[in-house]
Amino acid sequence: MKHAVSYFIKKAADWLFRKRSPALLVFRSGVCLTLATLVGGLTVSVVYSNTGQFLELNYQSSNTAQLFLSIGFFLGGAATVFGAVWEYQTFRDVRKRNEKKKTIVLEQRGLVDTSDTPLYEFLKNQCSWQVDSIVNDIRERIIDNVITRPDLALAKLSHIKMSIAEKVTQYAASDISIVYGGVFPTPFSFYTGYLLDDESLITRFDWDRDISIWRELDEGDDGEEFVIERPESTAKTVVLAVSISYPVDRLAISTVFPDQPIHYLSLPSLDRNNHWAKNKQDRLSGDFFEYCKNLLGLGVENINLILASQNSIAFRFGQAYDKRNFPNISIYQYERHQSIKYPWCLRISYKVGEAPIIVYTEFKHIA
Repeated sequence: MKHAVSYFIKKAADWLFRKRSPALLVFRSGVCLTLATLVGGLTVSVVYSNTGQFLELNYQSSNTAQLFLSIGFFLGGAATVFGAVWEYQTFRDVRKRNEKKKTIVLEQRGLVDTSDTPLYEFLKNQCSWQVDSIVNDIRERIIDNVITRPDLALAKLSHIKMSIAEKVTQYAASDISIVYGGVFPTPFSFYTGYLLDDESLITRFDWDRDISIWRELDEGDDGEEFVIERPESTAKTVVLAVSISYPVDRLAISTVFPDQPIHYLSLPSLDRNNHWAKNKQDRLSGDFFEYCKNLLGLGVENINLILASQNSIAFRFGQAYDKRNFPNISIYQYERHQSIKYPWCLRISYKVGEAPIIVYTEFKHIA
């Protein structure tokens, strides 16, 4: 009972003083005007007497003042009632719309354990409509931050679109929104974005490692652009190495891909917190798209992608990749402490009906 009373008082205080809307502005103005006319209409009489001292204060308003007070009281009461009815009507309309809305939260757990602070719970506390959750958890395939069976982890991703479709049946497309967040191996984050490229209204969240909370991409675009290093030669298979959060391992790349032209795209400032602007991510993904299109124009048929970036950017780049027109793409996983630092990749073919596969890197010795 005590908690119910506290909840009621909190909600009433929020509604009366914190919530902002035109209807509540009219309501509060009406209440203030009504109270002012009530106070102003009182007749004040104070009498104090003592030996040798006498104090008397009287106040009596005139008929004209009483008329203005009566008009003010009527207008204040009318504004209060009108504001309350208007706010209730707005509340009812919003609730009716929210009954039709649904947000699907897709969270991917892998490299960092976020189960204590799930994205679903974080979003549910902020939404007044229905929120549903899909969790891809591959932590059992990861030992000491190294994924041991990427082929089994890939199998868990193949049904994402079907899982979303099952949760949005009987809902209009305009009433559905998707929230994505995760801390996943880069190839799988890219592939998830690749799968969901045609889904509308996807809001990206990322895990802030400094303060261990989920964050939306809410900062401003700093205008950073890629510094491009092109090779002198070209071939049908090339390496595209993109550095955003950390520099790619150039020595390892030259070892794993000794005979392939290497294209480098790098941001001037490599930092794990340089990605919190949605507009920046969208702009960089557009630059990535254009560069892949240029490679296609050079006759490239296979791209080996090395991507050192945050999870949300890997997902966004996957969304940007044109699955119908661009070359085959293989996204490599980086493992710093292994002898082969790019030990496997997720290969995606542009051919219809050809499923993505995990390909393990063969050791290449350079004399």
